[in-house]
Amino acid sequence: MNSPDRSLRPPGHLAGDGAAEDYVQRHTQDGVAILSLAGPGGNRFGPDLVAALMRSVDRALADPGVRALVLTARGPDVCAGPFADLPPPGPVPTTVPPLLADLSALCHRVSEAGKPTVAALHGRVASGGLALALACAARVADRRAVLAFPETRLGRLPPGGGAVRLAWLAGAEAALRMCTGGTLPAAEASALGLVDRVTDGAPVPEALDLAETLAREGAPRRTPGLDDGPRFRAAVTGARQALPRPLPAHRRAEQWRLDAIEAAQLLPHDQALAFDLIRAEDAAVTPEARALSYLNGAARRALAAGDVADLPPDATILAALTPASAERLVPGLLRSGALVTLTAPERDPLADTLEAVAEAQLAQVRAGTMTQAQSEADWQRIAGRLHLDLTDRPALVLADRVHAAWIADQLDPEQALILWLSPGDDAPESARAACLIPAPTQPPRLCELVSADTDAARLAAALALRIGLTPLRARGGPLLPPLMETALQAVVRLRALGVAPATLAASGILPRGLADAAGGEPAADPVPLPLPAERLLLLAMINTAARLLREGRALRSSDIDLCLVLGAGWPNWRGGPMAEGDTLGPMIVRHELTQASALDPGLWHPDPLIDALVHAGQGFSSR
Repeated sequence: MNSPDRSLRPPGHLAGDGAAEDYVQRHTQDGVAILSLAGPGGNRFGPDLVAALMRSVDRALADPGVRALVLTARGPDVCAGPFADLPPPGPVPTTVPPLLADLSALCHRVSEAGKPTVAALHGRVASGGLALALACAARVADRRAVLAFPETRLGRLPPGGGAVRLAWLAGAEAALRMCTGGTLPAAEASALGLVDRVTDGAPVPEALDLAETLAREGAPRRTPGLDDGPRFRAAVTGARQALPRPLPAHRRAEQWRLDAIEAAQLLPHDQALAFDLIRAEDAAVTPEARALSYLNGAARRALAAGDVADLPPDATILAALTPASAERLVPGLLRSGALVTLTAPERDPLADTLEAVAEAQLAQVRAGTMTQAQSEADWQRIAGRLHLDLTDRPALVLADRVHAAWIADQLDPEQALILWLSPGDDAPESARAACLIPAPTQPPRLCELVSADTDAARLAAALALRIGLTPLRARGGPLLPPLMETALQAVVRLRALGVAPATLAASGILPRGLADAAGGEPAADPVPLPLPAERLLLLAMINTAARLLREGRALRSSDIDLCLVLGAGWPNWRGGPMAEGDTLGPMIVRHELTQASALDPGLWHPDPLIDALVHAGQGFSSR
């Protein structure tokens, strides 16, 4: 066993086998080298981790005392997701990230190793981690492991030849499923042939046993996914026919992923992988991939671990809610394992609220989204109580607007209060209350979190996640209402200038139905516009977003984009108004706003923040 010099290790890092190397640790057991990843961000395969792993693999393969390799990882996940290798939107075109070729080279090195390689998998096995696992001769997973290629939701191809390797191992149907954003639990992956063994215990001992077997018996290259050629071709043909014609530019990556899967059957081994890499590089430089990567980063920042309270699964929640609020919130909280006590100042309203929860659960049973046994188990975790009882201090107190004043007057000064408001409601001025305001889309995917209290905000964020909503912080009031008001005012103004509703709707950035909001007929004599109607809509939104950012209401520019994408249906492949503003560049934005200002200064006169960004040579993403 090789022992790296511990005195040279930076504090808090693992040192590799002479590599660099804080990200790979090696030890050898009975001739099998175990390489354990310990990279940053949940082992996201960035340049440093890929380089360190390549060096460690090379050294293990060159070691005459090593007969086989086991690749595994420290921490809860083998790989939590994709590494952010694309810059934020901007006017300069994207270049191909070198990481794509480096990761493909690593996977090729592992797949062509002269010694058996076995992956021991646990937790999330995503992105580069899954690509590496597929390149190994065999895979062992614990029962909780989940396989995924999130890149397919980011306008990209799976890295490391992942689409081709999926098709070789499991066929076109399984590869297509994984390449449309699907996830595979370990048991399903095993049934498809992507995992060789599933274990209830730790996967490394099983992986060592399998590595020993392969070292004795050999590990021939396997492509069982190609065994049924007609079925493979039928799956590819069906997928091609399902693509729209003509294919919108923002969906090109779907065609390229399909091309890579087809190449697994049509091309020789090395050529198929080379073609896959070319298509992966093509997808990486599209504006859509850049925008989607940017939004993915925005979501990760919004859900940063330090901004969400560690709420135990069986946390006690005291709630004062109307029946309508309770049927929306309580079933999800019960399903998450929480203990919910409903309270009210009077008996009849409390009974109505409990009945609303029961009816909501019954509806889920009828719809097949919950079993009767689950409903009965959840009902054991709910209680009703007249008046307010804080003897057993709850983890959090939840109320809607109807009950806000009643419950706030009775709380201890230290007890945080979370208010559930309706879309369009203003957040009340309370230093103690954190307000959750769901977006008006159905079903909502986002709720805005307005709070001056850090602890209350962290609890509110945890509560939102419990009911399946992305919490987005704002200061002083929600972001969505002023942005939607700007969109409506711009529609009204452009309709008055003679722009037809169909032209406005074709922009794709307005919520459904808003283009008709002004009513009536377009002006008989349309006024010549300095810019296309779609650009004028975009500029109005950028201008209001800049004001919200300047006033400190939005914490980050990317929060505004996330708000509109999740809360108002802005096309995610466009990134949002701030991303589009950066793609144009603040100087162009200011110039075009100045052109449009005469139409309506309230909508199009450049906000002072835009001038400040131009003078500083910065973009919106700097804020």
